[in-house]
Amino acid sequence: MLPRDYLRARHDRRARRRTDLTALEALEERQLMAYSSLGFSLSDLQISGQSAPTANWGGTVTLKITVQNTGASTIVEPLSLVPSQQIQNGPDGLPVPPYELPSSSDAIGTQIGVYLVPNGRSLSRGVKVASIAAPALLQNSLDQFETDVTLPSRPQGFPADGRFTIRLVANENRTALESNYRNNVSPPISVRIFNTPATAALRAITLDLPAGLQPGDTVAPYIQIANVGTAAIPADTPVEVALVASTTPDFNLGSSIISVYTVRGGILGTNSTPLPTLGHHFRRSIAANLKGNITTPSNVVTIRGGNATLPASPDKYYVGVVIDPYNKLNLTNQPTERLELSQLVQGGSLSGLGSSGVVSSAKTGLFPNPPDGVPIGLV
Repeated sequence: MLPRDYLRARHDRRARRRTDLTALEALEERQLMAYSSLGFSLSDLQISGQSAPTANWGGTVTLKITVQNTGASTIVEPLSLVPSQQIQNGPDGLPVPPYELPSSSDAIGTQIGVYLVPNGRSLSRGVKVASIAAPALLQNSLDQFETDVTLPSRPQGFPADGRFTIRLVANENRTALESNYRNNVSPPISVRIFNTPATAALRAITLDLPAGLQPGDTVAPYIQIANVGTAAIPADTPVEVALVASTTPDFNLGSSIISVYTVRGGILGTNSTPLPTLGHHFRRSIAANLKGNITTPSNVVTIRGGNATLPASPDKYYVGVVIDPYNKLNLTNQPTERLELSQLVQGGSLSGLGSSGVVSSAKTGLFPNPPDGVPIGLV
């Protein structure tokens, strides 16, 4: 056992090392989000979009952008329950009702950064091509709009032409407070860019005629024309579309123009038509998307043709669509020597019936009774 004098000396040394033993211990500083009695929460912006499938360096490309605010009040905010469409400004300029306050989950107007990135590369390897103003968004709401973006000349180190991706960055300058900034970048949006001048390219994508056509039938064709080029047909340039008959699927000296329909008002190009991201065979995918859309894309025009009578001879020939049959537009990439969407017209139907959908004059007489006089069906 140690002597008492030794224990007293060790206690004194420990006491000298620990000063201000009588002072209160200070708590470490902390910064916490304060929740008021009326609630406090932040917005959360997410972004996605679609792009026109093709464009040219130095040209324009149309984007369809969807911005969503998934933020919501975690605690009821009594002064922010009035629907925005019911809020009005009084004569003094103040809101009515006067107690209305914006929610802390609403997002103010922000800026969207548009970046062009080589295919397969990260966002850090891209170049910024535009900055777009985004509207203010209420909590738990979204907004969708289209905008045109002008592409720069080919940046140094970028391929001359090929597939690229567009990335959108919401709230790029972080002017709006958010609970999460990590989901502000859109998924890659595919676009193909060419290093050639923009040109128009017109194609027939739909020719709706009755099946089993016979020579001499009168029909009302339904035709759709698409501009798959990256340049628009001007509004003051009419486009002629002909329904043509030919003994071969070619448009040659032996062909006969049945009827001509004129399209006015211009036709936009694919650079102005946002579509879902396309696959590897982009031209084939474009045609499939244009034809399969419930809503007609902006670069497609529809012709509901008037009655046209097919030639009565020969007994077998083809009918199809020829765009600009007289070569007035002088489009270098236009197919001028073949019928598009050709269909066979042939006489001698085995059933002895006319083809379905053929336009004919309506009969005015009553429906005839059966030859034996016995009524048909339920009586």
